[in-house]
Amino acid sequence: MAAIFPSFLIDTTILFGICAQMLLLDIRITNIKGTRRIFFGVGNLLVLAVNTALSLVLPTEQYMKLYVLVVHVPIFFIFWITAKTSAIKVIFALFTAVFLIYPANVVLTIVSQTAKWLYPAGFLISYIAACAVILLVIYRLLKTNFNYLIKNYSGPSFIKLCLLPLAYYMANYWLGLYNYATDKAAGVFSLRTLIFIITLTAYVLILDIAKSAREKGALQGVKIALSLRLESAEQQLSALQATQEQAVVYRHDMRHHLALIGGYLADGDIEKADKYVRLAQADIEDITPNRYCENNTVNLILSSFAAKAKKNGVLFSVDAQLPQVLSISETELCALLSNGLENAIEAAAQAADEQFRKARISCQTHKGNLLIFIENSFTGELAMENGLPQSLREGHGFGVKSMAMIAEKYNGYYSFEAKGEIFTLRIVLPL
Repeated sequence: MAAIFPSFLIDTTILFGICAQMLLLDIRITNIKGTRRIFFGVGNLLVLAVNTALSLVLPTEQYMKLYVLVVHVPIFFIFWITAKTSAIKVIFALFTAVFLIYPANVVLTIVSQTAKWLYPAGFLISYIAACAVILLVIYRLLKTNFNYLIKNYSGPSFIKLCLLPLAYYMANYWLGLYNYATDKAAGVFSLRTLIFIITLTAYVLILDIAKSAREKGALQGVKIALSLRLESAEQQLSALQATQEQAVVYRHDMRHHLALIGGYLADGDIEKADKYVRLAQADIEDITPNRYCENNTVNLILSSFAAKAKKNGVLFSVDAQLPQVLSISETELCALLSNGLENAIEAAAQAADEQFRKARISCQTHKGNLLIFIENSFTGELAMENGLPQSLREGHGFGVKSMAMIAEKYNGYYSFEAKGEIFTLRIVLPL
């Protein structure tokens, strides 16, 4: 095994570089289609095979002089063609992979100096273990922010970013990066370690900036979505108010309807009169909100969702005791009630047992607080994260965040709880 030990080290290094670049460029075998997948697999296998053969045939020092040409160059082209991204980004990922292998080299150097009796199997095992740990660190700590850099930064930006790993690469090449004899010298080892620490610090700063930009972008997206939610609530409230105005107009025109009915009766056409009365009654019921409490806005919203619940076969019960005027804005009140009730009725309607399709709401004021309680039946599993229910559908879940945002704005309290097959929402807002 001692004779082929350098070949095992080289193969491990190449495999590490391939895996590291796949993580950094977010390349997944399952996402590579057709001939590109074949090219990626066969190309990397050929690189491994050719370098294994060369490392067995050529003296180590002579082979290491060819390392850049027989490893880095072909792997660059394989990833460039496969990833379908700019060459400069692939170069940045390649140089970064070369930079990140250094801790494994440090482990190998320390083991070779302090535990020579482990040669060669122990050396190889320690090197493989170090490479595996580094790949785990890349996956857990670096991958997300590095992928953000790759996807959101332009080519010119990467030209500047590449100066960092390129400077590290050139400095180490000058210090004997591919020369085992000088690599083990104490002075060179210390200098390379210092250069690594300095470069690592710069990388941490760059990735931290990327993390901040990514989080800021995500927060901006949530803010826009929540603003759209409030705008939607305002539009919904306007539509409900328009319905109320329509009811007023209908009542104003009632004398005309009564005159027409009287005409049918005078002519003895009872059937037409009866038909018209039923039609008028249905129209009035459709546009007339139920009176649950003194607050007209709340009555409009609850009436609207009572109709939705009836349409979806959900038994809907209301206990509302709210004054005519509340200090919370009508738009925010509409957002709270509409989002809560929309989710409740939608979830209850999914129940297979029709007798289990239930939703109820209680809203009142108590000791200067607005209390909202919504309870509904649901089926299936419900994922919770940071106290908020998570929607599995893309583009959903902002209604819950909107309610939480409004509660936080008023320094209030909110809770979402799923127990058994009953989901409960509680909101307390100081008025």
